Amino acid sequence: MRKIHRLVGVSWLALAAAAAAATPGVAFADSGDSGASAAATSGASTSATTASGSSVSGGAPAFPGAAALSDLGGAPPFGTAVRLGDAGTLLAPGLSGESAPGAGIGGSGSAVPTPFIQIQPSIGATEQFVTGGYGGYGGSGNGSGHEFVTSINPSLLINGATRATTFTLAYNPSIQFYSNQSQDNGINQSLDGVIDATLIPQMLTVEARAYATEQATSGGLPPGGSSVYNNNNRTLTQSYSITPSFNDTFETGTLNLLYSAQFTRQSGNTAYLANQNNPYFETGDVFAQTEAGSFTTVPFFRRFDDTPSFSATEDVGSGVLNGAHQYFIKNTVRYAIVPHVVLSASGGYEDLAYSGIPPTLIRDATWSIGARIRFPDNGILVARYQHLYGFNAPYIRLTYQLTQRTTLSAGYSEALSTQQQGIGLGVASSGVNSVGLPIGGLSGQPVLLSNQSLSVQSSLTRNRQFSAALTTQYTYDTVSLSVQAYQDTLVARAPGLVGFSQKSATVSISESHQFSPYATGTVYFDYGRTDSPALNSSTTSTYGFSAAFTYRLSPTLYANAQYSLTNNAYGGYDIGGYGNTGYGSQGVQNIFTVGFRKTF
Repeated sequence: MRKIHRLVGVSWLALAAAAAAATPGVAFADSGDSGASAAATSGASTSATTASGSSVSGGAPAFPGAAALSDLGGAPPFGTAVRLGDAGTLLAPGLSGESAPGAGIGGSGSAVPTPFIQIQPSIGATEQFVTGGYGGYGGSGNGSGHEFVTSINPSLLINGATRATTFTLAYNPSIQFYSNQSQDNGINQSLDGVIDATLIPQMLTVEARAYATEQATSGGLPPGGSSVYNNNNRTLTQSYSITPSFNDTFETGTLNLLYSAQFTRQSGNTAYLANQNNPYFETGDVFAQTEAGSFTTVPFFRRFDDTPSFSATEDVGSGVLNGAHQYFIKNTVRYAIVPHVVLSASGGYEDLAYSGIPPTLIRDATWSIGARIRFPDNGILVARYQHLYGFNAPYIRLTYQLTQRTTLSAGYSEALSTQQQGIGLGVASSGVNSVGLPIGGLSGQPVLLSNQSLSVQSSLTRNRQFSAALTTQYTYDTVSLSVQAYQDTLVARAPGLVGFSQKSATVSISESHQFSPYATGTVYFDYGRTDSPALNSSTTSTYGFSAAFTYRLSPTLYANAQYSLTNNAYGGYDIGGYGNTGYGSQGVQNIFTVGFRKTF
């Protein structure tokens, strides 16, 4: 039988740990407070049970592996998702935001789940009428200036739990048929899934994650994306991971060990810049293996503890990640001023290698200094200044309950990585809630795992990410405001490919209103500016508007209608003809959609 050695006396760090609902001997270890190595445990939750990587309110983290992964080399998720969903999914059972029985507010991940399984299949059909876009109405080529797109949309949502596992699977493919340009017929993939298994209670867990989505190769869309793409401008992004983790508590401290295997692939037509012989994108993949560990001591002198840690990642794949590695070692000391405020300082060493042009080799000392503050009225701030990846940069994560109805979340980070590396790590360190949305961050809010605003490329970049979201919930309304900014600065390009720097900034606002128990409507607006060579423009302005209405005709049948207006057709569907790339910001695109969905 496993023996737990209890500590004698109460330290300030123990009080801090109790305030944060952390594990014994660990004060405020979180998914953003340990640099590039594995955290001691996953972060403390601010509210209810969520999927993989979030804590259970009032208890220890259910699955520490996902939160520890979010600190390893690479970029974090691309920001908070505030768009409230497409028409046809707003009131459907299992898609309305209500939790499945036994799944908690966020979905899987409960410390002691109640066994259940809920399987929710459905089938939908939509008809879209598209006008405008690049080339305008009556454009050249074999396009007629408008297009009818018929979509068949099967869906499967599964939530379940046993005494030792929790799982969620959401698969939502869209089979599309084009009336004028049949070469664009195809299947848009959308997959989110997570399985959390406890093999030995409070000691050995395994987390598995799956993710797939379509995105515009050229970028230039709002970060959340668009629903109509030209096949010449489409990239399928897939990522799968499995992460076993082990932790044990001894008389002198807590040991954490972790292994993670991640496979990420981006596939699509080869894409070229204007007047360039070499492409900037071609199909590529990476298989990454990470081993990590840490040991957090019992508190010294009531207020101090110490965490030596390491992580080692080896990559096998295409481009700059072929034969790449990222090794980190460091030691972190923490000091609790008061139970809700913990200061931290760390020092260590990094060894990073990428096989791009030019080859990138960084062997450097690392350091950081920062603090974690848990606000008494429900909020967490993690802030530090660090030297990591060979440069100095701030790191900020904030979740704060401004009022009973309003929540603010914000973050800023800088990292050295490729897009594939960032997506793979973001998927492995995120979870999925009971309605099939990826979640992460300090409080398990929906996150974007791929970024539609930037062009897809395989280069190594220094990426800067800022996101902030303000969400207010009323009895019948939810209003969200989001600001997101990204900048990729080229460090090395993949052999045989073109690389470039790019940046984007977007502001968006959305509102969802429940008119009655049977009817819901949403409106959404965004405005952004993107600077990318793939868009044939130094700076391109984009905007979009949509309004949707969903009505429940019967307990299992839903009707919906939606209108969308956008000027970013270069990243979406080009009706000017098959030969056009879809690039450029000429013209305005209108999409009228009607549809039905039947649940079973």
